[in-house]
Amino acid sequence: MEHYLVVCLILVWSFCLQRSYSAESTLHYKLSNGEEISCVPIYEQPSLKSLDHDPYLMIKEATFIPSDQSTEEQTQEIPDATQIKVAAKQVFQTEVGSCPEGMIPILRNQGSRISQHGVDSINGKVEHKVTSTKNPLISDPYFDLRDHEYATTSLSTSGTARYFGGRGEVNLWNPIVEFRDEFSSARVAVSAGSYDQWNLNLLVAGMKVDMGRFGDNYTRLFVAWTRDAYHTTGCVNLECAGFVQTNSGVVIGGAYGTSVPGGSQYFQYFSIEWHQSSDAWWLQVGQRDVGYWPNSLLTVLRTGATKVEWGGEIINGKHSGTRHTQTRMGSGEFADARSGGVAKPNWQRAAWISALQTVDQYNQWVDAPLASLSIYNTKVKCYNAQKFQGDAEWRTHMYYGGPGYNRDCLT
Repeated sequence: MEHYLVVCLILVWSFCLQRSYSAESTLHYKLSNGEEISCVPIYEQPSLKSLDHDPYLMIKEATFIPSDQSTEEQTQEIPDATQIKVAAKQVFQTEVGSCPEGMIPILRNQGSRISQHGVDSINGKVEHKVTSTKNPLISDPYFDLRDHEYATTSLSTSGTARYFGGRGEVNLWNPIVEFRDEFSSARVAVSAGSYDQWNLNLLVAGMKVDMGRFGDNYTRLFVAWTRDAYHTTGCVNLECAGFVQTNSGVVIGGAYGTSVPGGSQYFQYFSIEWHQSSDAWWLQVGQRDVGYWPNSLLTVLRTGATKVEWGGEIINGKHSGTRHTQTRMGSGEFADARSGGVAKPNWQRAAWISALQTVDQYNQWVDAPLASLSIYNTKVKCYNAQKFQGDAEWRTHMYYGGPGYNRDCLT
């Protein structure tokens, strides 16, 4: 009875939102870095408008706070100004804070490729264009994995074993991207299936520099998904159906401050975790529930992930004939960047992801076993990754990155 009353109250609240908000009530902000943010009613986001469900029925799911989070208490220490490891904030969070309750912030068109693939910003109102049944983003370089290169570490299962989440603290940098249709990202991902068999289900969240998508070289939050290795399905951010945002204070695509070599190191916490009660994969950024991917989007990932991955990814567009791109990964330093003769990489020079953890079959967050982690370097002379065991703060962690083109990385 109590649960029924809660659902009824939420539905009434949703109906009131529908009545009270209109295009005229949409709020607009121009930030100091040039970003234009619109606060729009939660039910006007592209995912809700384009899913094969009544969007107003989806609102009740969007307003639930997950009740079955893993049993480990989740807290985040925010360092003070005198500390050198700093939890990063978005420009929107610093200058505005958040949208009013019942609304979410949308990054408006930045002169990017977004307007070509499903979302336009027209006088601040976000609209979804219905395209063909084929993936409207298939010409997007993000989805053509042939030119993608990686420096990652991962855990994989076999048999019936599954992971139900992955998380880590991602060090934020602002890598140079040489060409407009290339990008550089740091990411956490959960997946199941195979790229070769066209059934790869993949959920990704992290930070990226992507001039082609965003129209600038800021380091920005991104999310992505596919259920068939991007052959006919997939989406980045809120550009089309898929990820449903519920948080009023986080901008998907919003810019962050980044680390300084030898100085302050900015990081952000990312978690992707399946919640049984809502049958969805929930994303947390900085300990905030940002939104979810409905399990109905997926196929082989519905029963859990067979792989959890952390690390860097770039596109090598090969625009200069056969020469490798100079697009950097992470800080632009290799994973083994050292100084002063120390045995481990210098954490203020090489990019890192710390506290690598997964959710096990008992719904517990557990540290990634160092011995079980696999390292994957597409071109080790261009970018590389290394794994380490640390103290209670760093736990299992990794370093990754590289400069791209150099005397040992020519093609």
